[in-house]
Amino acid sequence: MITLKHYQTRVLDTLTAFFRQCSKDGHPEAAFQQALSGNGQAVLPYFPVQAEGLNKGMPYVCLRVPTGGGKTLLACHAAGLAMSELLRTDRSVLLWLVPSNTILNQTADALRDPRHDYRRALELACGPIEVVTIDEALRLSRATVDGQTVVIVATIQSFRVEDQTGRKVYEQNGAFSEHLLNLPADRLADLLPGPDGKPKPSLVNMLRLRRPIVIVDEAHNARTDLSFATLGNVLPSCIIEFTATPARAGQPSNVLHRVSAAELKAEDMVKLPLRVIARPRGEGDKLLTGAIDTRAQLEALAIDEAQRSGEYLRPILLLQAERVDACEPLRKRLNTEFNIPLEQIKISVGNNDELPGADEIASPRCPVRFILTVQKLREGWDCPFAYVLCSLKETRSSTAIEQIVGRILRLPHARAKQHPDLNCSYAFSVSPSITDVLAELRDALEHNGFTAAEADRIVIAESPSSFALSAQPITVQVMPQDIDAAMARQEEEALKGKAIVSVASGDITILMPLDVLDTERLKRCVTTREAKDRIEITVDRVREVASKWGDGTHTLSPSPYARGERFNVPRLCVRDHEAVFEFDRTVLLEHRWKLSDKDASLPDSYSPLARPVPRMGNIDIGAQGEVKTSVATSTEEPSFLHVLHQQVLALGVTDGMPFEALVSWIDRRITHGDIAMAESTAFILRTVNGLLTKHSLNGHDALVQDRYRLRDEIEARIDEHRAHERKAAFQQFLLPDAPLFVSDDNVILLSDLKYAPGWTYSGGFEFTKHYFGPKVGELQEKKANGDTTEEFKCAQYLDQMPEVKYWVRNLANRPGSFRLQTSSDWFYPDFVCELADGRILVVENKGAHLYSADDSQEKRAIGQVWADRSNGRCLFVMPTGGNFDSIAAVIRTK
Repeated sequence: MITLKHYQTRVLDTLTAFFRQCSKDGHPEAAFQQALSGNGQAVLPYFPVQAEGLNKGMPYVCLRVPTGGGKTLLACHAAGLAMSELLRTDRSVLLWLVPSNTILNQTADALRDPRHDYRRALELACGPIEVVTIDEALRLSRATVDGQTVVIVATIQSFRVEDQTGRKVYEQNGAFSEHLLNLPADRLADLLPGPDGKPKPSLVNMLRLRRPIVIVDEAHNARTDLSFATLGNVLPSCIIEFTATPARAGQPSNVLHRVSAAELKAEDMVKLPLRVIARPRGEGDKLLTGAIDTRAQLEALAIDEAQRSGEYLRPILLLQAERVDACEPLRKRLNTEFNIPLEQIKISVGNNDELPGADEIASPRCPVRFILTVQKLREGWDCPFAYVLCSLKETRSSTAIEQIVGRILRLPHARAKQHPDLNCSYAFSVSPSITDVLAELRDALEHNGFTAAEADRIVIAESPSSFALSAQPITVQVMPQDIDAAMARQEEEALKGKAIVSVASGDITILMPLDVLDTERLKRCVTTREAKDRIEITVDRVREVASKWGDGTHTLSPSPYARGERFNVPRLCVRDHEAVFEFDRTVLLEHRWKLSDKDASLPDSYSPLARPVPRMGNIDIGAQGEVKTSVATSTEEPSFLHVLHQQVLALGVTDGMPFEALVSWIDRRITHGDIAMAESTAFILRTVNGLLTKHSLNGHDALVQDRYRLRDEIEARIDEHRAHERKAAFQQFLLPDAPLFVSDDNVILLSDLKYAPGWTYSGGFEFTKHYFGPKVGELQEKKANGDTTEEFKCAQYLDQMPEVKYWVRNLANRPGSFRLQTSSDWFYPDFVCELADGRILVVENKGAHLYSADDSQEKRAIGQVWADRSNGRCLFVMPTGGNFDSIAAVIRTK
């Protein structure tokens, strides 16, 4: 089972927050903007879907994930969230739309394979599933649809009437007669009638009845008015798009969450930067030779990598020939002039497709090292072993280069390699202008989902005359007798794979940039001054190369991070006997309390008998025997989502759910790791019994029908009690005699952090003291009204203070960011600074309207405790209303 990357978890958390808020208040617009704000993004307008058949109240969002980010895996989990958090049902119909038949077969095969990670993720999210294509969906029985979640994998064309398959979707089909039995009267108007005026038994009517969840993969391929009108024919409950390039015009995509290049790089998903070499047309042979040589060097590094880590790699070169008829002569030339065996060379052009499958090409038995193409590779082909692109075409189509560049971005096995060169991708191009090539590749990266600013940073020009894989590990040789064997064993373990010391040969291999402390550790392994000097010179050389492109940022002046300067921030800790732990929520959870003793009543605002319901419908027979339907009017029009919940619930199989099963169902769907099941069950039982008495219910059927809303109300009540108890426990830890302390032995190492903002500041002000260089993460300069934000002003103030050595824009909800525990959640202050005198300053800017809020008071209190327990090593300040002089006052108070 694939473990989700941290950025993938954040994507799904944002989607969860959006769906939950939609379900509660029925307003996607407000939920969308609230989710953006909660994720630290700029609040954007929400565009209700505009197409016939699609209700404007239908949730419609897009998740922007660049190439290599795992869109399909995210879609599997998103389907389960739509079921549980939006539709509030245990099973549903999922319409999974893909851009082509090739991708359709690939996706359907993966979702059907019980051993595939996608299938396992989908089952984890949705429970039992049945995966079918359109042709198979034409034979679906009602029992199949009632019994599990049905996933229909199709292309958007399958629902167009002019398409042959599309006509079958709309045609009368006796297999669907049973699906239309005992229809609720209010649903008749939703179904397409047949010649007799009655709902036509057809696949499209089954879908309209079930209100499918629609997943649109590679959504940029389905963004036409006709496509949206086609989706309107199936009456979806929601549309979730997954794409690298969201639509910006026409029907703009509501981008709920964006994944950045930095996040993919930090999670070892992509090979970045992209190193580029260009030569003029007359030097095509030199270009080809360089590309072949680079691939060979990468394979040599891959062999060494396998010896060190056990990971098998076989770098592949993608060659873009000038014409289709040039591919075979090029293959012969590679064989005769470069001595490359024919079995290592494959061609993929038009009908001549020799590409092995992804599983086959990953095998050590596969000999393929070169693939020749012209326009693009086989659709859906995905091989992370593709490292080098060499284009011999001087005139290229933008589509072709976009598609081929995307092939060399994925990092094999999503794991960083010890050899830095194996973490990059390479492009060789015939062109009279390196500027044109860089612009072309930047555009290609943008079409693979990276922003213009990201593309500008991660495409790096190399001089063809001096290009070499100079970032590969550098070995310094000393006399074996100059190595302290015992110290080498001890320090090599502390270096955690950053350097390797061979006592027998005297080889000391530096695999990646070392900071000051790691350099001192390595120097302790040798005994002579000469050996120590040689190590220091080699460390500087590795660091110099890494500062140029190793982190995907090309800067003239290396940042403090690139120079290896140490930046440690002490944590707030608690001692338990001899053990020391970070002060976190687990400490608060140790506060003893009993949920079963708490008030189990729900607020008067909740009533299981006052559910939002769809409009009532009537069925009658006219004078000529025709079916007549009418819908009763209501003084208050329920929202799309409130109607949807009742429609979906009416189709659920809930008859016969015992009372105990209802209690168990609620308990399973409330997260309460801090509360024993006996306690939670007793509390839920008292709540449910109290409702039966309060509303004079003869049975629990009404509660079963309203179980999702009931679950939400009970969960909110439990959270209320938990918050009260945690607050009481938290207040105890703020007292002077609480066992909290700050120690330099338990620190956050910002120098080891992979700084991965979701987006970066790109304004005109040049920050000079940001620890990670000018790419300041998630710092918004302007508000929607054009005013400058206080956070930006605060960052400028810190950057210009002489007392500040360097500072970091602290990113919320990221591994390795500085954080402090409040009674409810983690608090991530805005800025963390190291002062020139070595002290650590933490700054949380707070708007005047929020300064007195309970949450702000807790943040000030725990920040002050952290500072007070540091013996003067740490400072905390919360400026408000633009009063940044308070920062200077704290610094200058000794």
